Amino acid sequence: MIEIKIDMNNPDFQRDFFHLEKNEQVALINSLKKIRQLSWNKLYTDNGLKWEVILSKTTSSGHRIYSFRFSQKYRATAFREGDFLRLLSLHTDHDSTYK
Repeated sequence: MIEIKIDMNNPDFQRDFFHLEKNEQVALINSLKKIRQLSWNKLYTDNGLKWEVILSKTTSSGHRIYSFRFSQKYRATAFREGDFLRLLSLHTDHDSTYK
């Protein structure tokens, strides 16, 4: 199984992360721990994370952008680049994730 590596270095993600309430930060960290234990195929189909492709968005390099749920209140956006899951941003409003 290829290990999923997590990149949390995006400035927008970091800004969002540091503004989360502590319980939401813990929820995100727990979700990221779970992701590290999954294969890519399992990540794509995990019921708890609700992994979804955002058809209206791609990165500047053409990678598809995805969203996943890490709490009842929040979703995160990310893209896959090789073995890395690169986190982009956090959203409270499900609809804002897709804009």
